Amino acid sequence: MRLLIQQVKSATLDIEKGKKHSEIWRWIIIYLWIHNDDLDYYKDKISKIIKKLPNLKCLTWDSWEINTSLNDLWGEILLVSNFTLYWRNLKWVKLDFVHSAPYKQAEQIYQYFVHETEKAWWKIKTGEFWADMIVESINDGPINYILDY
Repeated sequence: MRLLIQQVKSATLDIEKGKKHSEIWRWIIIYLWIHNDDLDYYKDKISKIIKKLPNLKCLTWDSWEINTSLNDLWGEILLVSNFTLYWRNLKWVKLDFVHSAPYKQAEQIYQYFVHETEKAWWKIKTGEFWADMIVESINDGPINYILDY
């Protein structure tokens, strides 16, 4: 499982042009994708992610120091599926996504991730799995992390 985490001042997600589906103010976007290797033990991995992620000191708040955890703020999370996080480019000509989990299994795991995250955090907003989405964000920092589980 790979997560790309971005600290943002604000973000909106549109699924249909001009119709806001989700909107957050000053916190994080998590882009998530599932690897082929995640198909068997995804519940254990998600449980570990949800236990560890809130305490990760990865954000700035009132200073330029990265000393604030997600637990310190309890703001909003925008969770977005993103299959391109497992891209491969062997000849620098064309990307392939052979390491991404198959659609049906990936959707099931994504929905499980959303459900478990909603139980752990009080404000989570999502996109729509496999939809063509427009994500607009004002990155804060910019601060970005890639976490592999």
